Amino acid sequence: MNKYNYLPIITPTTKQTFSDYIDSLDIPQIDYFAIGIQNTVIKRSISLMSLPEWQKHFVDNHYANFDPVRRISLYTKRNLIPFCEIDHLDNFGKEIMQQRKNMGIKDGIILMQRFPKFNFMITLGTGFSKFNAFDFIKRYHDSIFLVKRDLINLIGKDAKNFLSREVFDPFTHLSSDAK
Repeated sequence: MNKYNYLPIITPTTKQTFSDYIDSLDIPQIDYFAIGIQNTVIKRSISLMSLPEWQKHFVDNHYANFDPVRRISLYTKRNLIPFCEIDHLDNFGKEIMQQRKNMGIKDGIILMQRFPKFNFMITLGTGFSKFNAFDFIKRYHDSIFLVKRDLINLIGKDAKNFLSREVFDPFTHLSSDAK
């Protein structure tokens, strides 16, 4: 894989709407949000992260191809992945997770919306040291899935621009019950 398999979403209106939306949320324990689109055919992705310093660090250091969070979301079929279940695979993956912790993202969950050739990936992160993903999901299930839906809709235009016409079929996108 080359270093260009990941790019940040830079659309000004998407970034501003994302920022405004995240600022309006009050989900206990969650202080980091990210939304991404993955082309599972060519293993490329784009995303928008609520912590610009982490996104810059991620891009500048070319972490995408080695990031355990991105790897697990691309190479498993799971739709809900707690950080505590992510395998670091190697020392570089472990270092990326440590850098993430240094930026205040100690724990979290990944929510996936999967389609045949692409995924939406939502990451909810926290600096809270005693975060329990399963208790959190049970307690805030409805809020979490409203946020998931809203974030996917928010980057819909970027998804259409990022994914080829063959990959992104609007008839099977959000109107379907794809899991």
